[in-house]
Amino acid sequence: MRKIFNISILLIILITMSVIGVVFHKVILNFLVNIDVTKTNFLIIYLLITTVYFLFPLPVTLVILLNGYFFKEYGFYISMCIIFFSSTILFFSSRFIEDLFKIDIRTFFLKKNIDIKKLTSNSVSILVTRWVVPFFFHNIYYGLISVNFKKFLTMIFLAEIPMTYALNSIGKSLKNFDFEASYSIFNLFVDKSFYIPFIVIISIFFFIKYIRKSL
Repeated sequence: MRKIFNISILLIILITMSVIGVVFHKVILNFLVNIDVTKTNFLIIYLLITTVYFLFPLPVTLVILLNGYFFKEYGFYISMCIIFFSSTILFFSSRFIEDLFKIDIRTFFLKKNIDIKKLTSNSVSILVTRWVVPFFFHNIYYGLISVNFKKFLTMIFLAEIPMTYALNSIGKSLKNFDFEASYSIFNLFVDKSFYIPFIVIISIFFFIKYIRKSL
């Protein structure tokens, strides 16, 4: 009975926060745009709300743009800190979810003769899926398959730098924050703020892998 109650509470919180975030997405972001972050109390409120966005299945791209818009070059570091914090929370929270719902992804796929952990827990898979799978589900998934946390965090660091830096640069360059503006993924990929850090990081990544294999 207690287990059913805990599951119900967790689902209600998750669904409620997600629905509020989606339905009132523009209202919340409009509130954040007009908040005075130069005042400590409002800055704390701003950081709490933006962190919540990363802890639930909500769109986070505009939040990173907003950090760049408000804090300029410091927005990148603020976004990275929030990303690391929320990734850590979600990664370890998945263990609680696994125990609560009795989820065993590895066993499920092994019954179908698919070693899902072996296929997706290598460094390249973690790196690439970070750009494809939504932030929330990516963290939960890798927590559920019990990938090494240090390895996971390292790959998150490498994957997030180019994307976050590019989004922050776009946000930093905005004179006015426009919710109706189109921030296409293609435009982001061809922006030098993305592809230069991306090329550097990928080169370093494969160079390190090559050195390790050579030793």
